[in-house]
Amino acid sequence: MLNGKSQNSSKVRIILTFYLSQILSFLVKKMIYYTKGKEKTLMTKLKKISGVIIGTILLGFGVSLYKLSSLGQDPLSAMVYAIMYLCKIEHLSYMFWYIIINLIFLIIMFIFLRNKMHIGTIINLILTGVCSDLFYRLFIFLNWYSNSLILKIIYGLLGLIIVSMGIALYGSANLGIAPYDAMPKIIANKFKKIKYKYARIMIDLFCTIIALLIGVIILRRNDIININTILNFIFMGPLIAFFSKIFSKYFYQSQEVEFS
Repeated sequence: MLNGKSQNSSKVRIILTFYLSQILSFLVKKMIYYTKGKEKTLMTKLKKISGVIIGTILLGFGVSLYKLSSLGQDPLSAMVYAIMYLCKIEHLSYMFWYIIINLIFLIIMFIFLRNKMHIGTIINLILTGVCSDLFYRLFIFLNWYSNSLILKIIYGLLGLIIVSMGIALYGSANLGIAPYDAMPKIIANKFKKIKYKYARIMIDLFCTIIALLIGVIILRRNDIININTILNFIFMGPLIAFFSKIFSKYFYQSQEVEFS
């Protein structure tokens, strides 16, 4: 039995190593091509890279506001936190589990939507969890936590708006999208009648169900699934589509809308 488990673990490691090496090679080639490209000015490239970084920081900031509100997380963060609490490995933070789960999405993205992989994909993968952890620790240090329901609701609504803006800002740069944001794009590409905002609701609902099963039913926690989670999978898709149009037109001066 142990030998069988060991062999299965070895196969999984081999498969993961293969895909991750392929992804790394693909991204390096794409970034080299981008930096050498002559069709874009240096200022345009800097603006796009800045948009990716700022958008990712906003995403991490918004996620930390969800946690501060204690009224539930966005669907992806809810699933990440549920798995983190289930595993009970205290020295491994949200950042670690966020990266691990998104590596799975990254492999799926590489198989079905690799044309949307770029430097922004990696920046988002690494920076989101880091920013979320840092901002939350900063909020606690500044004593921003409150038992006031009104303040918690404000934190949650601000989190929803800021996360949506962050996703739209880095996605509209056309320098790659986050692995999780690629999941609804894959659905929208495979099923032409389904728009991105509805595919986003489907993916968010899937993550919410997993978080519900683990976080609420198994672990009996009330800080994972709550009003923030419900508002997110209803309104985040339309909000991202709305902000994408604004950033594409006024910040990047582009007619192409990534999340429409």
